Formats: sequence, structure tokens, C-alpha cells
Amino acid sequence: MEKWKIIAFLLSIFLTSCFHDLDEAGAFHSKYNANERFEMSQEWNASHPFQVILMPDSEYSVLYCGDTHIGTYREFSIVLDAAKSPSTAALVVAGDISRGHTESYDTLETLMNTVDSVNWFFTPGNHDLYFGGWDEYYPRFGASSYYFVVSTPAGNDLFIILDSGSGTLGNLQLNWLSEVLESFHPSVRHITIATHLNFFKDGFGLTSGFPMEEANVVLDLCARYEIDYIIGGHDHGRNESAIGNTNFIIMDQCHDEESNSSYLEIKYNAVSCNHLFHAIPE
Repeated sequence: MEKWKIIAFLLSIFLTSCFHDLDEAGAFHSKYNANERFEMSQEWNASHPFQVILMPDSEYSVLYCGDTHIGTYREFSIVLDAAKSPSTAALVVAGDISRGHTESYDTLETLMNTVDSVNWFFTPGNHDLYFGGWDEYYPRFGASSYYFVVSTPAGNDLFIILDSGSGTLGNLQLNWLSEVLESFHPSVRHITIATHLNFFKDGFGLTSGFPMEEANVVLDLCARYEIDYIIGGHDHGRNESAIGNTNFIIMDQCHDEESNSSYLEIKYNAVSCNHLFHAIPE
């Protein structure tokens, strides 16, 4: 027991050194678990039907970023400007958008109210849930588990947003994911999933990944439903891998206080989808 107290103490020092406004008590506890947030998301989705984005051309882009940790938002603003392109259907932000504090959410909500021309989609990361953050996130931004469709003259593409902010998808969300995939496949051209955690880490680190049992379920779904991409963040360092036809991407952070920031662009067309990273200048 004494060993774990020491480890927890050292971890709190490490986290405080990274984020100067950290309250240690809030950083180790989230009020709602994965199943509870999923059930609240389903309530939200019942009165907010999934969005269909109409694109005039069969080729378009979707931008992805994560780990903005607002606070400040110079680098995130660069991504928002890029997302205003007419050929960009949407911007997906894969968690750790804020630092969980009320003032962080105030800043984020004010910022997003200035970009009406961008179709943006959020899901929370672990930092967004700290300090009672779900009570701030949910009334402002709604569901954390949902999907949207991009419709083009050549066909439709499916985008699924998952909530992994507390280190697990939970059984309810996993069952829902299977049902959504079954209902849309094979009527869509491409399928992309975005969440905060990632499935395949690049070596040892302090950040967590999915439980092996959940990773195995998702791998089976990838093969069965021909998922093109699974996008995550959390590790603050880029990694690209592939299993079968599925590309697993870990994104760089998009955070003002760290170097080597970038955002991800995936270009979709009638027969394929391909990705590239855009570095954000310091």
C-alpha cells in the first residue's frame, strides 16, 4: 500500500509540472463512468438526430486534431481557419480539448461560437472529465457518443465518435458501436472512427490504452465492417500502423505549450481515402 501512495504522489508532481493550474484531487476522479455518460449521450441523441453534411463533390476532406488543452488556443485557431475551406466537410477534435475547469470550457464555448462556417464534432478526453468536467461538457456540447454522415454525389461516408475519456468504452457503447456498424454497412463507402484513447501504443509511456478485451472486440469489428481509419490522440506523439485494411493513427498534440504540433487531414473520394499531417508553425 505504501508503494502505491508513493507512486500516486510522484504522478501528481509530474502532472502538476505539466499543467500549472492542476488541482490534484480533481485530476484523479471523474463523477460519471463510461456507461453513465453513454446513457446521457443516448438521451441527447434522441432529441438531436444525427447530422448529414451535404458535399457537392465526391472528393472532400475531414480534419482531425486533439489534445488542445485550452487554456490558450493559438494553434487550435490555425486548425479552425483551415477547416473553413469549402472542400472541408468537418473538423473532429478527439479529446482533451480543455483542461476540465469551468473557465476552460467558457473559453472553448466562446471560441466555437465564432466559427459558424465549420461543422465541428467533439468527444471528451480524460482532461475534459477532470474537476467535474462532464457537468460542463454535456450541457454545452451534448453527446460524446454519436455519428454523422457526409453525403456526396458518389455515395455516403460514415463517421463515428466514441467516448473513451475514462479509459474504457464500456459494454453499452461497444454494443451500440456494433449496432451502428451493422445498420450502415455496406451502404457507405468509407467508415472512420475517432476517439481519445488509442489502441496501439508506440512503446512504453505514462499514458494508458484500451483494455485488451475491448481492443479485441474493436479489431473484430474492423475486419467485419471494413473500417478505414481509427483516429486517436492522448499520447501527444504521432504513430501510424495498420492491421488489415484499417489504419490506426495516433495524432500529435495541438497544444500551445508543446512543440511539434500538427493536425491530420484525410481526403475521401469515391474509391479511396488517404491521410496527411500538417505541421503547425511555432
